[in-house]
Amino acid sequence: MAQLEDGSFLYALEDKPWYRFIQNPDDAIKLLHVDEVAQQVVFVQRFSANTRHHKHTHHCTAIAYTLTGTWVYDETEIPVGTLAYEPFGSTHTPMTTNGHVADVLVILTAINKDGRFLELHGEDGESFELNLDVFKLMNSMSPDEFLEFQRSQMTVSEKAD
Repeated sequence: MAQLEDGSFLYALEDKPWYRFIQNPDDAIKLLHVDEVAQQVVFVQRFSANTRHHKHTHHCTAIAYTLTGTWVYDETEIPVGTLAYEPFGSTHTPMTTNGHVADVLVILTAINKDGRFLELHGEDGESFELNLDVFKLMNSMSPDEFLEFQRSQMTVSEKAD
């Protein structure tokens, strides 16, 4: 990463680590930029073959540009070179089907400058906020620390049950 005199940032994708998820270990996020002032995050989302992510509701706007492959929102295929603009209040389930994989550049911007981005809906009826604080925390961790954090959260959740 380089910061220019005018405050701009330049990022080399290969310099950023992949953060993996316990539930979908072949899926990952490459967190590029967390901007507290603009209430915005930029990342690359990697979808592995035949994976289904949490249904979620947007408390932000999202721009998702497909860099490679094809992914799906509910019934709509989003192939390479396609930009999806996802408005505040939209709800959908991202996934890959038919053996497809995809890398998607995502820009989330909080509408009310409250740091809220996505509300993930679990199949058990529980929900989880993926907000600015979560991305800031992720940005401060190594990929291994992020995996440990996920494990600790699962343990806390299991103890609450």
